[in-house]
Amino acid sequence: MTVRERSAGMKIHVLGSSGSEGPDRNPPAFLIDDFLLLDAGTVAVCLDTCAQCGISHILLTHAHLDHIKGIPFLVDNVVLSDQGCRLKIVSGKEVIADLKRNIFNGRIWPDFTLLPYPDSPVMSYETISSRGFFMIDDYKIYATKVRHRVPTYGYMIIDPDGTAILYPGDTGPTERIWKRMRGHNVKALIVGVSFPDEMMDLALISGHLTPSLLEVELTKMQKPPEKIYVTHIKPHYQMSVENQLSELDVPGIEILRDRMTLFI
Repeated sequence: MTVRERSAGMKIHVLGSSGSEGPDRNPPAFLIDDFLLLDAGTVAVCLDTCAQCGISHILLTHAHLDHIKGIPFLVDNVVLSDQGCRLKIVSGKEVIADLKRNIFNGRIWPDFTLLPYPDSPVMSYETISSRGFFMIDDYKIYATKVRHRVPTYGYMIIDPDGTAILYPGDTGPTERIWKRMRGHNVKALIVGVSFPDEMMDLALISGHLTPSLLEVELTKMQKPPEKIYVTHIKPHYQMSVENQLSELDVPGIEILRDRMTLFI
């Protein structure tokens, strides 16, 4: 893999940060240092063709539509741009299997692992394990299963300088991913808080967090990160969730908005 030129720190473009889709609300997608896309709920509507072509890897937490919706149009645009770009979809075996079976199956959408030519496809898959770590370019990544309604992987991404971010994706109360961050320089947590506290039963059934559930999860960490970025709020409950988050005795919480740029 090519080692990329980069400045110190991690730059993250928030392409989408909503728990659903609507006017000016895009599903989750975070572009790290212009090449690594963390989830893909929205892509093509936010980036020009040159920036789309710059994405070499998509790291998926799970196969729910709001986290994969942007991929079909991204690969379609990359093929049609004829810039010679290549895209690798990276996730656990269950997530990859869902994409193969339900999306890129030649019926819902073309199988771009065979296009434009079988011996030179625009898209490929890489299946990862939650044991140990794997590398994407010179970034070290740990995958950990979290608690959601479908197989879901959270990620700790460590840049070449040793700075890390933690993204559990969609999860309810969980354990292992918080243990995994121990001993690492985790500067930021990007975490979904989908529902207000009065909807805790629904949150637990669907594998999501509320503000008070997030507060409990933070107590499980040996050392909470300096910045806690909240994402995936359901638009209908935006104000309620924001108000309840503001009442927590937790420093460093910030609500993510589409088109923000974070420097970690």
